[in-house]
Amino acid sequence: MRPTLRGWAALVVVALGVGNAIAFGPRALDAVVVPVVVALAVGAVQVWRISPPRAVRSPPEDGFPGETHTVTLDIESNRPFPATTTDTLSDGLDGDSKTQSLVGDGTISYDVTYQSRGLATIGPASIVATDVLGFFTRTFTVGGTTEILVYPRLRSLSATARRDLSLLSQFGASDERGEFDRLRPYVPGDSLRDVHWKSTARSGDLVVKAFADHADPDAVAVSVGSIEGRVDDVAEATASLCWSLLDAGVPIHLTSPGGTIDATPGDQRHVFAHLAQMDAGSVPDENAGVVVRGDVGQTHIVFGGHETTFERLRAEPGAPDEILSSLQLDDDARREATA
Repeated sequence: MRPTLRGWAALVVVALGVGNAIAFGPRALDAVVVPVVVALAVGAVQVWRISPPRAVRSPPEDGFPGETHTVTLDIESNRPFPATTTDTLSDGLDGDSKTQSLVGDGTISYDVTYQSRGLATIGPASIVATDVLGFFTRTFTVGGTTEILVYPRLRSLSATARRDLSLLSQFGASDERGEFDRLRPYVPGDSLRDVHWKSTARSGDLVVKAFADHADPDAVAVSVGSIEGRVDDVAEATASLCWSLLDAGVPIHLTSPGGTIDATPGDQRHVFAHLAQMDAGSVPDENAGVVVRGDVGQTHIVFGGHETTFERLRAEPGAPDEILSSLQLDDDARREATA
């Protein structure tokens, strides 16, 4: 419990009053000092009796830079008390999370705007309780932390780029095999590179290694890597390319320095979540159908036997953002279906 500026001012008044009483007699206490002392005592008791509140945060949805979502804090307390509540916002988030209200009497809410790609956190919340007259404060930390993902920014691609990307599906997936599964007897047509020679020598019969399928046979392999300082741009390019493929009905097998995921049409946000947490690193599969590489000053794209840059694949400046419009329509349809 700490005095506020008003509380310190009241204490100074009391000190001056006591000094006055010593100099000119005890009657000087009656007019000012006694009421102020009573007010200070009442305020101190009010703040001291406040029990630690409990708070539950309703997290906003993951989303894209530029989107604004509402954060709600449901705060419970044994008795309502005036307070200032401030929720902590990490880098990548912007909003006025400071609210003055009667805490413990319901919920408080504020808007937060997503600024940049990555894992962001909200919380913990700081509740600064005060007495009715504002003489004393007491601070509580509640609500814990809530993690949200800010996806990479999406860009519209030109009609030519979308067409060329969709044609990749007819070439099938990359030659990359899945993880080792088991050993089995050789059958005609098996590749000699899969022969397990040690087991073959022991048994006298040809034994080959079997691999688990790692992706849909019609999937397009996309592999991405970047140097430090270019990761956001590369994630943006990869998200836009993957969206275009999935929107055309083409499944993808995505590899990045952070891992591997398989996605089919409808799994766009699964891809976005993966790219939201991507860090710098080399391209895992240089032979993938689509290779995205971030170098100094440029994001290079290799697909269909040609190398280009992401800037050349983007739609003309001023063109409507078809990607975001389509995403918005998908979200509206999903909300209507669950209403």
